[in-house]
Amino acid sequence: MSINLADDAVHALNRASAAAAREGADAISPGDILAGVISQRAPDLLEILGGLGLELEALPEEMRDLPETYHGHLPFNPGAHEVLAAAVTAASQSGGGATTSGHLLLGVARAADAPSRQALEDWGLAEDALAGALAPQPDGDPDTETATPAAGTVLLLALSIALACTGDTAPDAARDAGDPFASTPADGVLPPIGPAPPDYTPTAAGAPSTDIWLGRLDRDEQGELVLSDLSNATDRDGYDNQPAFDPAGDALYYTAAMDTTQTDTFRYLVEDGASERVTHTPDASEFSPTPIPGQEAFSAIHEKNGLQYLWRYGVDGSELGPIFATAEPVGYHAWADEQTVAMFILGSPPSLQVGDALSGEIRIVAENPGRSMHRIPGSSEISFVRKVDDNEWWIERLDPASGHSERIVRTPPGREDHAWTPGGEILMGDGTVLFAWSEDAGWREIADLGAGSGDISRIAVSPDGARIALVRNRTDSEE
Repeated sequence: MSINLADDAVHALNRASAAAAREGADAISPGDILAGVISQRAPDLLEILGGLGLELEALPEEMRDLPETYHGHLPFNPGAHEVLAAAVTAASQSGGGATTSGHLLLGVARAADAPSRQALEDWGLAEDALAGALAPQPDGDPDTETATPAAGTVLLLALSIALACTGDTAPDAARDAGDPFASTPADGVLPPIGPAPPDYTPTAAGAPSTDIWLGRLDRDEQGELVLSDLSNATDRDGYDNQPAFDPAGDALYYTAAMDTTQTDTFRYLVEDGASERVTHTPDASEFSPTPIPGQEAFSAIHEKNGLQYLWRYGVDGSELGPIFATAEPVGYHAWADEQTVAMFILGSPPSLQVGDALSGEIRIVAENPGRSMHRIPGSSEISFVRKVDDNEWWIERLDPASGHSERIVRTPPGREDHAWTPGGEILMGDGTVLFAWSEDAGWREIADLGAGSGDISRIAVSPDGARIALVRNRTDSEE
């Protein structure tokens, strides 16, 4: 279900985040929403409250004086979900227009915890009186609170009322016909993304100059892997990185930075030998595009104003929205099956977390993972690199269902980027040399790319094992 949040409601919820942060809370509560609404002082709401004989000065000062913005991220707790759902319902009953700060206040009066409702009662706010004041005028005056705001004055927010009201409600109730994922994250409502912190630097600003090289993988008479027909597919001064083949192996999704502030997803068409732009998001960046199993869609890290969520896009580049509301900041990810995804979550230390996109459940399964993680061919297991210390890194096999992992092989010193062939070999680069590992033969050299270009980092192999993509740093001669 998609609803509109009026601009004053967005700012009120940003102030609610500030209220929660001020108290050291890890989630926004109904009381925080109440404080956010009051401190926002929306003119239309002040007029309504004045008509009801209520003055803000009668409320505690800490409820009336909150910062306009909060540079961070806090989720809503279950009680706050109920307040938001009640507010959306109130807006719908008032004519289906935008949800305003007045509707948020009514949501608090109807669905908040006892302390918040008691605060309103002590203030003298009657729920029925507020509901009546928010109701549409008989003459349908377009200037009333229920009028649909002009374009650009609202933030589109996907909200499932059923999910917000009951934490154990199946997300299928909110799922669009034919879409395996719900239209809103199963773990809750995505908080508004406020302005960037003053010290925010886009990730694209520090991106190195890299190219994606495309080649063929074959086997000789002894069954050994052979690399051939390697050529530079992107060949430009800039960041072209994070390749991932589509299920058919005919196209390669990747991240490209066209300037130092923003990245988009591109797609390289193998047979045509040409790239096409997939996403066009001037106010956000995409990283690590990855096809979602069983869908005509891909996931990517959506970076905006310093926040990084796992987002979903159609293959045409259309934004389908966030997959999780409470997993942030996401750095990297890999799908184990149609609904289970492993996510590298930035932090001190970083953690490996497994999320279920249908139930919204998210679990921490490991600490100090590396950035490279992949579904192991022929299974629903995920390989990742565990960094024991600066000098000891292991590729491990993770069972997402149990959270149990076991070691496969130690990586070459300081190397973490790897990929799998359908035959079960692990590929890694060390300098300009490509290595393969198998359980019976261990590590062995496949190819030495030699001088003329930089070291190998990220690797992708097509599902049929016929093609390989290698990311290499550009050298001075290529600049």
